[in-house]
Amino acid sequence: MNKLFGTDGIRGRANQYPMTVDIAQALGISVSKILTTKKNVRHQVVIGKDTRTSGNMFEAALASGLCAGGFDAIHIGILPTPAVAFVTQLLNADAGFMISASHNPSEDNGIKIFSSNGYKLSDQLESEIESYVLAKSWKDDTLGDYGNIFYFADAPQQYINFVKQSVTGSWNKQLSLVVDCANGAASTVARPIFESLSNSVTMIHEYAEGKSINKNCGAMDTRSLQDTVLKTKADIGIAFDGDADRLVLCDSLGNILNGDHVLAICGRYLLQNNNLPQKTIVATQYSNMGLDDSIRQCGGNVIRVLNGDRYVIEKMRDKNLILGGEASGHLIFQNYSTTGDGLIAALQVLNVMNHTGKTLAQLKECITLYPQVIKNVSVREKKELETMPSVIKLINTVNDDLGTNGRTLIRYSGTENKIRIMIEGKDPQQITNYADQIAQEIQTQIGV
Repeated sequence: MNKLFGTDGIRGRANQYPMTVDIAQALGISVSKILTTKKNVRHQVVIGKDTRTSGNMFEAALASGLCAGGFDAIHIGILPTPAVAFVTQLLNADAGFMISASHNPSEDNGIKIFSSNGYKLSDQLESEIESYVLAKSWKDDTLGDYGNIFYFADAPQQYINFVKQSVTGSWNKQLSLVVDCANGAASTVARPIFESLSNSVTMIHEYAEGKSINKNCGAMDTRSLQDTVLKTKADIGIAFDGDADRLVLCDSLGNILNGDHVLAICGRYLLQNNNLPQKTIVATQYSNMGLDDSIRQCGGNVIRVLNGDRYVIEKMRDKNLILGGEASGHLIFQNYSTTGDGLIAALQVLNVMNHTGKTLAQLKECITLYPQVIKNVSVREKKELETMPSVIKLINTVNDDLGTNGRTLIRYSGTENKIRIMIEGKDPQQITNYADQIAQEIQTQIGV
């Protein structure tokens, strides 16, 4: 049977494997058997969700599984993914479930799990839970006391207060904002947060309506954000994805800023104020080389890790660092949050604008992104690249030609029979040609 967990929890089309109510219920029971971190106390798990209609059935299934295993289920309703991590810590719960497929379309759903300390589970612990579910071990267990279901009605306000506390001091409320909630989880909390910081806030796609989540809006489609920023002459546009753990920005000229821009702006600001531990930030393999150049110009350093915000966080914790993220917009400010939080990230950028007096367009100039080409090739098998001498020879030739002015990153998709070819360099035509050559050779060797 197929694996359950991917790079960020379990995800798929609702009512199709692995996103079925049977799996969700088994997951609840399995977690109750494995995550018994506290002794001689009542065990409880927090459950949050985004706006997708299918979230209700998964919420019920998870709660029934937890209660069958003797755990209490604490429902917090529609809230961002980072709110689940926060409330799990706040209540000293054993774990937290977030029911969301993040930036995926409304037909999909997913389940992310946070440990008692608010961090995502390790690969090892996920593997243990997965094995327990798939082996159906929970069916043979003698289940203990029955759990109860509770509702934590104060969770939204607690999270709103938590986010607002990430910025302090005097504030320029004259900055005008456009905020796009992607008809997702941010819809329940964004307005009071941003209206406390600005006298001019225009909210768009603010409906907690599951069928419209991420559809032509939010971080995945910024056209309406850009149009509204230009129409209202706003200072900044702010867009979240469906579960609000991802942030994309728009400056007053309608230009889009991704996670690399935010890392450069905030990293340099922290460096210039001697507030960046070890003068180091963490990014993934997919962050642009321009980020390294930008941070290096201020005497800093960028550590690279595998793709996935969980690996960013693991490295940050290992090295005691406070800033990291992905180009996609997952940004972790570890002084404030244990996971990617789009709302906190947005406030940190507003904080830089507030204290420097610079516009977002001016701040954006601190980083120059290298041109980047990405090509996907469908393959019939995921053959090790090292076993294809002609492909390796071509990749090595390209790397030699690029030298320090570019790089290649070639890896198989974790979910599809595809290989992704990414090439970065200063000459767009050159890297396009290189990507075409490598794609053609891979197509010849293992293409469909």
